[in-house]
Amino acid sequence: MSNLPLDLVEEILSRVPATSLKRLRSTCKSWNNCYKDQRFTEKHSVIAAKQFLVLMLKDCRVSSVSVNLNEIHNNIAAPSIELKGVVGPQMQISGIFHCDGLLLCTTKDDRLEVWNPCTGQTRRVQHSIHYKTNSEFVLGYVNNNSRHSYKILRYWNFYMSNYRVSEFEIYDFSSDSWRFIDEVNPYCLTEGEVSLKGNTYWLASDEKRDIDLILRFDFSIERYQRLNLPILKSDYETEALSVVREKQLSVLLKRNDTLEREIWVTTNDKIDHTTKNLLWIKFLAIDQRTCYHWSCVSFFIDEEKKMAVFCDGYIGGINETSRRMFYIIGEDKYYRELYVGDSPIRSHRPFVFNYVPSLVQIPQATVIPKRRRRKRKNRN
Repeated sequence: MSNLPLDLVEEILSRVPATSLKRLRSTCKSWNNCYKDQRFTEKHSVIAAKQFLVLMLKDCRVSSVSVNLNEIHNNIAAPSIELKGVVGPQMQISGIFHCDGLLLCTTKDDRLEVWNPCTGQTRRVQHSIHYKTNSEFVLGYVNNNSRHSYKILRYWNFYMSNYRVSEFEIYDFSSDSWRFIDEVNPYCLTEGEVSLKGNTYWLASDEKRDIDLILRFDFSIERYQRLNLPILKSDYETEALSVVREKQLSVLLKRNDTLEREIWVTTNDKIDHTTKNLLWIKFLAIDQRTCYHWSCVSFFIDEEKKMAVFCDGYIGGINETSRRMFYIIGEDKYYRELYVGDSPIRSHRPFVFNYVPSLVQIPQATVIPKRRRRKRKNRN
């Protein structure tokens, strides 16, 4: 391929999946230059086939997870889930958020790191002078002429009786600075927020109206917007939110009267900042006898196989350890539990999510060169 025109080489490479292209970067200098070119990486993110890998935050480290669901319908062997090993830099992660192939990590020593697991690139983001230790962070972007302009939202709430104080700050990668926004969020947010097309989605509660809803933060206008859940009945509780192949949202609901769970998936052709109403269809019903002991879980689904994989970590344990479990649920009441290890009870709850490898470059802070001081001539 060395004799091919550069434009044709870029066209070919832009169709190679991200993880394969990562291994090819050392083939020659021109290929490696493509890898570093923002224009090429943006083209690659649009054209190349998407890969969906499973990552898990467990015991303050990120591990890759091998999930095999292919053998279920063949009745050849039981499905398998295996932790493949720790990936990434040596940092103790207490919180993680996935957006556009980038991971926004909050560390145990209170640092804020942006990390691309596919390229290995990292960047530390300095906290603002208004930072508070119990702040939450999410990563998003705005499309500017087909280029992603990345931002971080910091939100902080302080509750006292019926009184609440909130702060909202935006960090802009392009300016390497924080600024306050005068947004007001009247809703209570749950954990397990997700990113879709650059915007962030939460499960939320409207306490005044006693209903649950989905709350979206639109990074283009830097405002919250409310969206509908599939069911508004008071006998349901919302438990977890997930993203399906970077196109749809899925939600896990629990019936208060029977403890039965249901997974619903959006049917909108395109969900972005212009979507005002979500359309839903029931994906899977889960019998209460298989899930009565679950607490708050993270999950993802496989639409083709009509399967759902859940992760939970508080099933009890001995000697100050807690069992980390995966649960595979399918049609016709298929159910399987898979044990993946013990962890200290005081460690953070495990979190599993679909990761889409990307070559996107993390915008780096602009370094202003220091002026050289001119030497004064000795007049003597």
